[in-house]
Formats: sequence, C-alpha cells, structure tokens
Amino acid sequence: MARSAHQRGGGSDLPEITITSPNIREALAKAKEIGPAVQRNLRRSLRGVGDDIIKEQRAILSGAKPGNAKRSGKTVRRIKDSKGRTYLRAVNVYKAEAAGRSRSTGMRNRVKASLKTRVVAGATRSGISIRADKGVGGVMVKGWNKKVIRHPVFGNKESFVSQFGQPYWWEPIKAGRIDAKDKALAAIDDALNGKG
Repeated sequence: MARSAHQRGGGSDLPEITITSPNIREALAKAKEIGPAVQRNLRRSLRGVGDDIIKEQRAILSGAKPGNAKRSGKTVRRIKDSKGRTYLRAVNVYKAEAAGRSRSTGMRNRVKASLKTRVVAGATRSGISIRADKGVGGVMVKGWNKKVIRHPVFGNKESFVSQFGQPYWWEPIKAGRIDAKDKALAAIDDALNGKG
C-alpha cells in the first residue's frame, strides 16, 4: 500500500508537477527483461528529463535578492471562484524597498538543493515528478515561491516584515514541460529498441 504524501515527508503544500507517461512502469519492466543494466540506464535517463527545468528554477533563485515589500495602498480586483461566481476583493499593493540588512541564512541555497527529478513506478502511481523536497529546503520551498512573504524579523518573534519572494516554480515548468515529456518518451524508445 502506498504511503500518503504526509507520511512521505511531503504534503499537499509541496510544489510539485508530474510529467506523466502512461507506460513508464511497463517500460521499466520491459527494460528489466532486456537486462538490469538497461533498466538502470533508463531510470538514469528518466531522472535527467527535468534537468533543464531545474536549471532554470535555480537560475531564478540565484538572481538578485528581492527587497522588502512596503504596503502602499489597496486596489480592488475582480475574483472568480470555483463555482463561476464573481466578486470584488480588496488586495494590498506593495512597492519595493531596499532591505535593511544583507544578512543571509543560506535559505535560497537550501531551496536550490531541494529541487530534484524523481521517477516513480509503483503499483498505484507511476510517472516522473519534479519536486522541491521540504525535508531539504524547509518550509520556504513553498513560501519563497510567493510574490510577497510576511515573516518575523530575525531574532524577534513579535515583529513582522513583508518581503518580496521569488516566484521560481511555475514559469520554468510551463516553458519546459513539453520538452521534458519528449525527452522521457525518447529515452523509453531508445532503451526498448536497443539504442540506449
């Protein structure tokens, strides 16, 4: 029986996208019939299909550190809910302000280290997923992806500050998901037809 996301150390709050291919489990089984080395090489190739997406995500995280977000007012936006109803909502507007300190905890480096491609070929799930592992990157794998983050000031649990985040997750995935799927299908084809 497969463990839940919570038991695996993840949860629904982890940013994750799955590049599905309905034949990954069968392809790995066929590769094993050909030989264990073929299966190992196929798994290695499948783990590499997300490398370009992760490289782009890490490039965003390596960019200039965003500053503080100072609230400069409110604006009204039209929101559409899941049932199709629309309503107006007041939303804060922020302006950029230089950060008061240049202190670093290495959080962005931990988030970069948490990015990985994983091949799953179990009885209940199969696919290739690009994940940000919360066990490595901490809670900020999700938080740092937000446009604005509100957090306690260093060393002071009662004083809070708003800061701009670095939305690093979705744009590289949107740009690279089709290429990643094509690479996965090509790797499977090469392994099963003796080209890999």
